[in-house]
Amino acid sequence: MLTREAMEGVYCLPPTPFDENGIFDEPAFRENVRKLAAAGIDAVVTTGSLGEFHTISWPDHQRLMKALAEECKAAKIVSVCGCSGVNTDEAIMKTSAAEKAGCDAVMNVSPYYVHLTRQELVKFWHDVAEACPNIGITIYNNPGTAQLHDVETYRQILDIKTLCGSKEAHYDWSLWVNLNRNFPELGLFTATEPEWVIPTLKMGARGFFTMIGAGIPHFIVELYQACKKGLWDKAQKMVDRWQAMARDISSQPFLHGYGLGGHKAKINAFGYLRCGYVHRPFISVPKENEAKLAEYIHSKHADMLRG
Repeated sequence: MLTREAMEGVYCLPPTPFDENGIFDEPAFRENVRKLAAAGIDAVVTTGSLGEFHTISWPDHQRLMKALAEECKAAKIVSVCGCSGVNTDEAIMKTSAAEKAGCDAVMNVSPYYVHLTRQELVKFWHDVAEACPNIGITIYNNPGTAQLHDVETYRQILDIKTLCGSKEAHYDWSLWVNLNRNFPELGLFTATEPEWVIPTLKMGARGFFTMIGAGIPHFIVELYQACKKGLWDKAQKMVDRWQAMARDISSQPFLHGYGLGGHKAKINAFGYLRCGYVHRPFISVPKENEAKLAEYIHSKHADMLRG
């Protein structure tokens, strides 16, 4: 079970691979976890927003949990499964299944769609923790999909012993600074990459969440290690290179008009993982576009690719 003291390092969020019929591709998923572990990733985190917790079927989600726990245990890295629910009972059902499957932690947004009071938010987290006492809890603090948790909300749930930390998926810098100042014992990791990676690590964060790390994990691990060693000039040059690549790729026409499917196509194009197709209602990027993007990336940004 993940603890707040042990939450550290690069927490990578790979897309969930589906086949053309929308079925979870378990062999590809297991291979992806093994590859990320080999690249030096500290934790594999699944079924968040880009991991499509909102599209995966419940039977497939349960298969994913088991595969995640088994592969991460074998690789000796941390397994974190997104188990968000639209209400408390659903969140407990999913979190309990991840607990029984042997996952180290969950990464959940609070119940979404309807705005909750702080009292309701606090009760929700206590209810989940009480029902599932043998799995770590990380809060997916994402105002784009659920409710933003402020300093006082964290203060009122700090007594939850299984609360490890959070994925801070927002652009409220003052909130992150205040959370970090008030709750240094928690693993408060940014997901605002690449802009916040160096600033948060400089201020004492023990790690960060990465989506792009699924495509260039060796580069991201090297960046984290440079930060850990205090090699800030090297780290900044790496972030500058990362940003230049991101700007260049986004200026190309291959992914225009695609949302979540565009991110998955990008990870596929890097060539390290096999992420397949998106699940409906999302639309996958045509394979010819993905192939053109892959050719472009490998010709213009080969220095970012390893493994």
